Amino acid sequence: MNYLYLLINPVRFFKQVAEKEKHSLIIPILIIAIIGCLTGVIAGNVVGTMDLPADQMGMVKTISIVTGIISGIISVAVAMVVKAAIFNLVLKKMGGEGSFKTAVYVVGLSYFPKIFQNILNIFFQKPIDMTKVYEMDWVAFLGGIFSIFNIWQIVLTIIGLAIVYGVSYKKTALPVIGLEVVAAGLSLGVSLISLNSMAGLSTTAIS
Repeated sequence: MNYLYLLINPVRFFKQVAEKEKHSLIIPILIIAIIGCLTGVIAGNVVGTMDLPADQMGMVKTISIVTGIISGIISVAVAMVVKAAIFNLVLKKMGGEGSFKTAVYVVGLSYFPKIFQNILNIFFQKPIDMTKVYEMDWVAFLGGIFSIFNIWQIVLTIIGLAIVYGVSYKKTALPVIGLEVVAAGLSLGVSLISLNSMAGLSTTAIS
């Protein structure tokens, strides 16, 4: 399997995937691990921008990195499995032929643009402005949804699932884009609730 085609010619790559009977999950697992490690680095860098005493900085930064790695791996793995389960169910209802493991493989491979996104985030990471920590960062939120990397991932998912399941791109796009919209809505709701709760706790503490 030439994984270079996933980058330069995804249609050809996923046609090769469709021709194979068995698929190893080693590469998707490796992608999850890399994303998790990069998430840990980002978390550590965030702590590094905070004004903490020198004797606390090392410990807090280490905890943040470890927590970032673990949470990054778990969150991506769970999202990958849930998406694969939903896509497998929906596409089979549409007459497609495939398996849950194949869906996990395709969805997992489609996450690789997130690696480039996290690398860029490390080099162009903005320091935290503590005066705006309770405010919704709409630019960052919308940028995450409409970023080239997120769109790239969605396109790869549609191409891969359509070819592997033998379903048209149009039909495959419905559950893939639909789930992304739902996920964005849930993320927005959770973020707003969290920010409101934090702001409320802060006001109560000050009073």
